[in-house]
Amino acid sequence: MDIKDEWNDFFETSTEQEQQVMKLFLGSLKTKREKDQMTHIASLLNFKTTRINDHTLEMEMPNSPLLDNSIGILHGGLTATLLDTAMGTMASLVPGNKRGAVTVELKVDYLTPGVGELFICRAEVVHNGRQLVRMDGKVRNEHGTLIASASGTFFKLAE
Repeated sequence: MDIKDEWNDFFETSTEQEQQVMKLFLGSLKTKREKDQMTHIASLLNFKTTRINDHTLEMEMPNSPLLDNSIGILHGGLTATLLDTAMGTMASLVPGNKRGAVTVELKVDYLTPGVGELFICRAEVVHNGRQLVRMDGKVRNEHGTLIASASGTFFKLAE
């Protein structure tokens, strides 16, 4: 059975929620194709980035069935993914960094259940060193409730 037949067979017996997830997958593949710089995970989770200044950015992630853990709240791993992506993106954009940055260390404190329609991560540069960038990040919902706080260290890639 080829992928088209598999997809159609699954669709025929899928629930409304499964169809919603299938639509998210398809939409993310289309977005990834249109925007070369996005990763598949950023496309799938529908990240939107706003640069605030040279040391701060915000990244939004709208809630969807893909984000739920087994008790119906934002999955901790996806919270960490949002934090890591936002902080890593900002670390890649600091003055003097021309190639990008990769995560060396990430510590996440989960403070309240992740509930809401939109999750907003604010990533701020704490220190921009010669090789390492130290970052802080916070995830809040659309009402401003603090869900998670993180710190991370990112290594600047050589040119």
